[in-house]
Amino acid sequence: MSYVLLVEDNQENADLVIRLLSSINLKVHHTTRGLDGAKIARRDIPGLILMDFNLPDIDGRTLILQLKKQLGVNAPPIVALTARTGSVEMKLAMRFGCSAFIGKPFAPEEFLKVIRQLLPSLVE
Repeated sequence: MSYVLLVEDNQENADLVIRLLSSINLKVHHTTRGLDGAKIARRDIPGLILMDFNLPDIDGRTLILQLKKQLGVNAPPIVALTARTGSVEMKLAMRFGCSAFIGKPFAPEEFLKVIRQLLPSLVE
C-alpha cells in the first residue's frame, strides 16, 4: 500500500491532517523538515505529498520544484498545504507543479474531498 508524505513543521496542523487521513485508511509518514521529506520521497515514492511552504530548512515551493525535477514522471501529486493563502501563492503553487492548493486553516470536509479526488484508488 502506498502512503501519504506530510511535510509540515507545525505539530497541531500535522496531528489534524494525520487524524483526517487515518480516518479514510491512509498511511501517513510525517516529517517536520523539507530536506528530510525529499530524502524520504526519493527513497520510497509516496502516493501523494502534502507540502507546507513555510518550513524551517527550505522553502516548500523550492522543494516542490526539486522533487518534480528529481522524480520526473514518477513524481506523485503534490498538494500545497499552506497558510500563505493569497491568489499569488495559489498561482505560484500551480506553476511550480502542485496538483492542488489547500489554504490553512481548512475545513476537514474540503480537505478530504481534495484527497479523495487525487487518490481515488487508495481511499477507503
